[in-house]
Amino acid sequence: MGLSGLAIVWHAVEQRWDLLPVMSNLVTVLALVVFLLLVPLYGCKALRYPERVMAELRHPVRINFLPAISISLVLLGLLLGQYSPSLGASLWMVGAALHLLLTVIIVTVWLETERPLGSLNPAWFIPAVGNVLVPLVAAPAGYLLIAWFFMAVGLFFWSILITAVFFRLITGPALEPPMRPTLAVMLAPPAVAFLSWVALTGEVGIAGHLLYCIGLFTFLLLIPQIPGFLRLPFFPSWWAYTFPLAAFTGASFQFATQMELPADAALMVLAALTTVVILTVAARTVLAVVRSELAE
Repeated sequence: MGLSGLAIVWHAVEQRWDLLPVMSNLVTVLALVVFLLLVPLYGCKALRYPERVMAELRHPVRINFLPAISISLVLLGLLLGQYSPSLGASLWMVGAALHLLLTVIIVTVWLETERPLGSLNPAWFIPAVGNVLVPLVAAPAGYLLIAWFFMAVGLFFWSILITAVFFRLITGPALEPPMRPTLAVMLAPPAVAFLSWVALTGEVGIAGHLLYCIGLFTFLLLIPQIPGFLRLPFFPSWWAYTFPLAAFTGASFQFATQMELPADAALMVLAALTTVVILTVAARTVLAVVRSELAE
Protein backbone atom coordinates (compact mmCIF):
# COMPACT_ATOMS: atom_id res chain seq x y z
CA MET A 1 0.00 0.00 0.00
CA GLY A 2 2.78 2.40 0.88
CA LEU A 3 4.72 1.79 -2.33
CA SER A 4 1.56 2.14 -4.42
CA GLY A 5 0.83 5.39 -2.62
CA LEU A 6 4.32 6.63 -3.42
CA ALA A 7 3.75 5.82 -7.12
CA ILE A 8 0.52 7.86 -7.02
CA VAL A 9 2.37 10.78 -5.42
CA TRP A 10 5.08 10.75 -8.07
CA HIS A 11 2.47 10.53 -10.82
CA ALA A 12 0.99 13.74 -9.39
CA VAL A 13 4.46 15.31 -9.21
CA GLU A 14 5.16 14.47 -12.85
CA GLN A 15 1.82 15.81 -14.00
CA ARG A 16 2.11 19.09 -12.10
CA TRP A 17 5.61 19.89 -13.29
CA ASP A 18 5.40 18.16 -16.68
CA LEU A 19 8.11 15.60 -15.97
CA LEU A 20 8.72 12.29 -17.71
CA PRO A 21 6.95 9.43 -15.86
CA VAL A 22 10.19 7.76 -14.80
CA MET A 23 9.88 7.71 -11.03
CA SER A 24 6.18 6.78 -10.98
CA ASN A 25 6.81 3.91 -13.43
CA LEU A 26 9.74 2.65 -11.37
CA VAL A 27 7.81 2.69 -8.09
CA THR A 28 4.78 1.08 -9.75
CA VAL A 29 6.92 -1.82 -10.91
CA LEU A 30 8.47 -2.09 -7.44
CA ALA A 31 5.02 -2.15 -5.79
CA LEU A 32 3.86 -4.86 -8.19
CA VAL A 33 6.97 -6.97 -7.59
CA VAL A 34 6.64 -6.70 -3.81
CA PHE A 35 2.96 -7.67 -4.00
CA LEU A 36 3.74 -10.66 -6.23
CA LEU A 37 6.38 -11.75 -3.71
CA LEU A 38 4.38 -11.28 -0.54
CA VAL A 39 1.13 -12.95 -1.60
CA PRO A 40 2.73 -16.33 -2.48
CA LEU A 41 4.86 -16.14 0.68
CA TYR A 42 1.76 -15.60 2.79
CA GLY A 43 0.12 -18.47 0.92
CA CYS A 44 3.05 -20.70 1.82
CA LYS A 45 2.74 -19.62 5.44
CA ALA A 46 -0.95 -20.51 5.39
CA LEU A 47 -0.16 -23.98 4.04
CA ARG A 48 2.80 -24.69 6.32
CA TYR A 49 1.64 -22.95 9.49
CA PRO A 50 -2.16 -22.77 9.29
CA GLU A 51 -2.43 -22.44 13.06
CA ARG A 52 -0.48 -19.14 12.94
CA VAL A 53 -2.72 -17.76 10.21
CA MET A 54 -5.83 -18.75 12.16
CA ALA A 55 -4.37 -17.11 15.25
CA GLU A 56 -3.93 -13.90 13.26
CA LEU A 57 -7.55 -14.08 12.09
CA ARG A 58 -8.70 -14.47 15.69
CA HIS A 59 -6.40 -11.71 16.95
CA PRO A 60 -8.31 -8.51 17.87
CA VAL A 61 -5.69 -6.31 16.13
CA ARG A 62 -4.03 -8.37 13.40
CA ILE A 63 -7.29 -9.32 11.70
CA ASN A 64 -7.72 -5.67 10.69
CA PHE A 65 -4.56 -5.79 8.55
CA LEU A 66 -5.83 -8.63 6.34
CA PRO A 67 -7.75 -6.25 4.00
CA ALA A 68 -4.43 -4.63 3.09
CA ILE A 69 -4.37 -7.36 0.42
CA SER A 70 -7.62 -6.21 -1.19
CA ILE A 71 -6.69 -2.53 -0.89
CA SER A 72 -3.36 -3.27 -2.60
CA LEU A 73 -5.24 -4.91 -5.48
CA VAL A 74 -7.39 -1.79 -5.90
CA LEU A 75 -4.30 0.45 -5.82
CA LEU A 76 -2.44 -1.72 -8.32
CA GLY A 77 -5.53 -1.66 -10.54
CA LEU A 78 -5.44 2.13 -10.40
CA LEU A 79 -1.75 2.26 -11.28
CA LEU A 80 -1.66 -0.45 -13.94
CA GLY A 81 -4.83 0.84 -15.59
CA GLN A 82 -2.70 3.60 -17.12
CA TYR A 83 -0.85 0.98 -19.16
CA SER A 84 -3.48 -1.74 -19.58
CA PRO A 85 -7.10 -0.68 -18.89
CA SER A 86 -8.34 -4.27 -18.99
CA LEU A 87 -5.71 -5.51 -16.53
CA GLY A 88 -6.29 -2.52 -14.26
CA ALA A 89 -10.05 -3.06 -14.29
CA SER A 90 -9.64 -6.75 -13.51
CA LEU A 91 -7.40 -6.01 -10.54
CA TRP A 92 -9.51 -3.30 -8.94
CA MET A 93 -12.75 -5.23 -9.46
CA VAL A 94 -11.31 -8.31 -7.78
CA GLY A 95 -9.88 -6.11 -5.04
CA ALA A 96 -13.21 -4.32 -4.50
CA ALA A 97 -15.17 -7.57 -4.32
CA LEU A 98 -12.63 -9.10 -1.93
CA HIS A 99 -12.60 -5.99 0.22
CA LEU A 100 -16.39 -5.97 0.49
CA LEU A 101 -16.32 -9.63 1.52
CA LEU A 102 -13.62 -8.97 4.13
CA THR A 103 -15.53 -5.96 5.44
CA VAL A 104 -18.64 -8.09 6.00
CA ILE A 105 -16.62 -10.87 7.66
CA ILE A 106 -14.58 -8.60 9.93
CA VAL A 107 -17.51 -6.39 10.97
CA THR A 108 -19.44 -9.59 11.77
CA VAL A 109 -16.53 -10.67 13.98
CA TRP A 110 -16.62 -7.27 15.70
CA LEU A 111 -20.33 -7.68 16.40
CA GLU A 112 -20.12 -11.24 17.67
CA THR A 113 -16.92 -11.10 19.71
CA GLU A 114 -16.32 -9.27 22.96
CA ARG A 115 -13.18 -7.18 22.65
CA PRO A 116 -11.30 -5.19 25.29
CA LEU A 117 -11.18 -1.42 24.93
CA GLY A 118 -7.40 -1.61 24.63
CA SER A 119 -7.67 -3.50 21.32
CA LEU A 120 -9.37 -0.55 19.63
CA ASN A 121 -6.92 1.51 17.56
CA PRO A 122 -6.79 3.34 14.21
CA ALA A 123 -5.90 0.10 12.37
CA TRP A 124 -9.61 -0.71 12.65
CA PHE A 125 -10.14 1.83 9.86
CA ILE A 126 -8.49 -0.48 7.31
CA PRO A 127 -11.26 -3.06 6.74
CA ALA A 128 -14.35 -0.85 6.90
CA VAL A 129 -13.25 2.69 6.08
CA GLY A 130 -10.94 1.38 3.35
CA ASN A 131 -14.03 1.14 1.14
CA VAL A 132 -13.68 4.87 0.33
CA LEU A 133 -10.75 3.99 -1.93
CA VAL A 134 -12.85 2.10 -4.48
CA PRO A 135 -14.63 5.17 -5.97
CA LEU A 136 -11.24 6.58 -6.93
CA VAL A 137 -11.06 3.83 -9.56
CA ALA A 138 -14.70 2.93 -10.12
CA ALA A 139 -15.99 6.46 -10.81
CA PRO A 140 -13.63 7.28 -13.72
CA ALA A 141 -14.42 3.83 -15.16
CA GLY A 142 -18.14 4.72 -15.24
CA TYR A 143 -19.33 2.43 -12.45
CA LEU A 144 -21.02 5.23 -10.54
CA LEU A 145 -23.50 3.12 -8.55
CA ILE A 146 -20.70 0.89 -7.34
CA ALA A 147 -18.58 3.94 -6.54
CA TRP A 148 -21.31 5.61 -4.49
CA PHE A 149 -22.03 2.36 -2.65
CA PHE A 150 -18.43 1.95 -1.50
CA MET A 151 -18.20 5.66 -0.69
CA ALA A 152 -21.29 5.45 1.51
CA VAL A 153 -20.06 2.33 3.33
CA GLY A 154 -16.64 3.85 3.98
CA LEU A 155 -18.00 7.19 5.24
CA PHE A 156 -20.57 5.41 7.43
CA PHE A 157 -17.92 3.40 9.25
CA TRP A 158 -15.49 6.33 9.39
CA SER A 159 -18.07 8.43 11.27
CA ILE A 160 -18.48 5.60 13.78
CA LEU A 161 -14.87 4.51 14.20
CA ILE A 162 -13.31 7.97 14.42
CA THR A 163 -15.56 8.67 17.41
CA ALA A 164 -14.82 5.29 19.01
CA VAL A 165 -11.07 5.58 18.42
CA PHE A 166 -10.82 9.10 19.86
CA PHE A 167 -12.85 7.99 22.88
CA ARG A 168 -10.42 5.10 23.41
CA LEU A 169 -7.34 7.32 22.90
CA ILE A 170 -8.60 9.96 25.32
CA THR A 171 -10.09 7.77 28.06
CA GLY A 172 -8.40 4.39 27.61
CA PRO A 173 -4.86 3.16 28.17
CA ALA A 174 -2.06 4.56 26.02
CA LEU A 175 -1.28 2.66 22.86
CA GLU A 176 1.49 0.13 23.29
CA PRO A 177 4.70 1.05 21.39
CA PRO A 178 4.13 -1.40 18.49
CA MET A 179 0.72 0.17 17.88
CA ARG A 180 1.66 3.85 18.21
CA PRO A 181 2.49 4.17 14.48
CA THR A 182 -1.15 3.34 13.70
CA LEU A 183 -2.03 6.88 14.82
CA ALA A 184 -0.93 7.91 11.32
CA VAL A 185 -3.74 5.78 9.86
CA MET A 186 -6.19 8.51 10.95
CA LEU A 187 -4.79 10.64 8.13
CA ALA A 188 -5.90 8.25 5.38
CA PRO A 189 -9.75 8.33 5.54
CA PRO A 190 -10.30 12.07 4.95
CA ALA A 191 -7.52 12.22 2.35
CA VAL A 192 -8.75 9.23 0.33
CA ALA A 193 -12.39 10.28 0.75
CA PHE A 194 -11.48 13.70 -0.67
CA LEU A 195 -9.82 12.13 -3.72
CA SER A 196 -12.81 9.83 -4.26
CA TRP A 197 -15.24 12.74 -3.84
CA VAL A 198 -13.49 14.68 -6.59
CA ALA A 199 -13.48 11.56 -8.78
CA LEU A 200 -17.23 11.17 -8.22
CA THR A 201 -18.30 14.79 -8.65
CA GLY A 202 -15.55 16.36 -10.74
CA GLU A 203 -15.18 19.27 -8.32
CA VAL A 204 -14.14 20.04 -4.76
CA GLY A 205 -17.46 21.45 -3.58
CA ILE A 206 -18.49 21.88 0.04
CA ALA A 207 -17.95 18.23 0.98
CA GLY A 208 -14.52 18.24 -0.64
CA HIS A 209 -13.50 21.32 1.34
CA LEU A 210 -14.66 19.69 4.56
CA LEU A 211 -12.85 16.42 3.84
CA TYR A 212 -9.57 18.05 2.88
CA CYS A 213 -9.64 20.42 5.86
CA ILE A 214 -10.26 17.49 8.22
CA GLY A 215 -7.27 15.76 6.63
CA LEU A 216 -5.15 18.89 7.00
CA PHE A 217 -6.08 19.24 10.67
CA THR A 218 -5.28 15.55 11.25
CA PHE A 219 -1.87 16.11 9.62
CA LEU A 220 -1.24 19.06 11.96
CA LEU A 221 -2.41 16.98 14.92
CA LEU A 222 0.16 14.29 14.08
CA ILE A 223 3.11 16.71 13.91
CA PRO A 224 3.55 16.88 17.73
CA GLN A 225 3.65 13.06 17.71
CA ILE A 226 6.79 13.00 15.53
CA PRO A 227 9.33 13.08 18.42
CA GLY A 228 7.56 10.08 19.98
CA PHE A 229 7.51 8.26 16.64
CA LEU A 230 11.26 8.85 16.19
CA ARG A 231 12.03 7.31 19.59
CA LEU A 232 10.24 4.06 18.77
CA PRO A 233 12.29 0.99 17.87
CA PHE A 234 11.52 -0.63 14.54
CA PHE A 235 8.22 -2.48 14.26
CA PRO A 236 6.48 -3.70 11.08
CA SER A 237 3.74 -1.25 12.08
CA TRP A 238 6.06 1.53 10.85
CA TRP A 239 4.37 0.89 7.49
CA ALA A 240 1.34 2.65 8.99
CA TYR A 241 3.20 5.91 8.32
CA THR A 242 3.47 5.30 4.59
CA PHE A 243 0.13 5.06 2.79
CA PRO A 244 -1.69 7.69 4.91
CA LEU A 245 1.09 10.21 4.27
CA ALA A 246 1.04 9.37 0.55
CA ALA A 247 -2.75 9.72 0.48
CA PHE A 248 -2.61 13.13 2.15
CA THR A 249 0.12 14.28 -0.23
CA GLY A 250 -1.92 13.10 -3.21
CA ALA A 251 -4.99 14.89 -1.84
CA SER A 252 -2.94 18.06 -1.39
CA PHE A 253 -1.82 17.95 -5.02
CA GLN A 254 -5.43 17.45 -6.13
CA PHE A 255 -6.74 20.22 -3.87
CA ALA A 256 -4.08 22.68 -5.05
CA THR A 257 -4.78 21.84 -8.68
CA GLN A 258 -8.57 22.08 -8.36
CA MET A 259 -8.39 25.35 -6.42
CA GLU A 260 -5.54 26.73 -8.61
CA LEU A 261 -3.42 27.47 -5.55
CA PRO A 262 0.22 28.63 -5.89
CA ALA A 263 1.43 25.97 -3.49
CA ASP A 264 4.41 24.50 -5.34
CA ALA A 265 6.82 24.89 -2.42
CA ALA A 266 4.50 23.16 0.06
CA LEU A 267 3.77 20.37 -2.43
CA MET A 268 7.49 19.83 -3.04
CA VAL A 269 8.05 19.48 0.71
CA LEU A 270 5.20 17.00 1.07
CA ALA A 271 6.39 14.93 -1.90
CA ALA A 272 9.94 14.88 -0.56
CA LEU A 273 8.78 13.99 2.96
CA THR A 274 6.61 11.16 1.66
CA THR A 275 9.45 9.78 -0.46
CA VAL A 276 11.96 9.90 2.41
CA VAL A 277 9.56 8.30 4.91
CA ILE A 278 8.56 5.44 2.60
CA LEU A 279 12.10 4.70 1.42
CA THR A 280 13.34 4.81 5.02
CA VAL A 281 10.66 2.38 6.22
CA ALA A 282 11.33 0.09 3.23
CA ALA A 283 15.09 0.11 3.87
CA ARG A 284 14.59 -0.53 7.59
CA THR A 285 12.27 -3.44 6.77
CA VAL A 286 14.84 -5.03 4.46
CA LEU A 287 17.46 -4.62 7.19
CA ALA A 288 15.10 -6.26 9.72
CA VAL A 289 14.58 -9.20 7.38
CA VAL A 290 18.33 -9.63 6.89
CA ARG A 291 18.85 -9.54 10.65
CA SER A 292 15.91 -11.94 11.23
CA GLU A 293 14.30 -9.32 13.47
CA LEU A 294 10.88 -10.18 12.09
CA ALA A 295 10.99 -13.82 13.11
CA GLU A 296 8.22 -14.79 15.50
